[in-house]
Amino acid sequence: MKLPELSKENILIAFYTIYILIAGIGYELFPSHGNTPNGGVLMLYLFIPISIIYFMAHLIKQLYGNQSYAKCLLIHGVVWLSIAVILSAFAK
Repeated sequence: MKLPELSKENILIAFYTIYILIAGIGYELFPSHGNTPNGGVLMLYLFIPISIIYFMAHLIKQLYGNQSYAKCLLIHGVVWLSIAVILSAFAK
């Protein structure tokens, strides 16, 4: 049985979905104690450099590769914008 080949866009969306779900579950299941952040908050802090590195890899492949990664770059932007909007809504 041959598994269907996943596109790079589907892999990117799955990465962001799974990462944010695991961070949310970690935030809910493991509460913080005093001044120490829990696993969900640490994952949110790690989300920024991980997503920037992932974006840079796609940007380099777009500029120097032979495949188009424009949709992936757009997905990165939409995810960053949506997280910024959600976090600003919680800050109010």
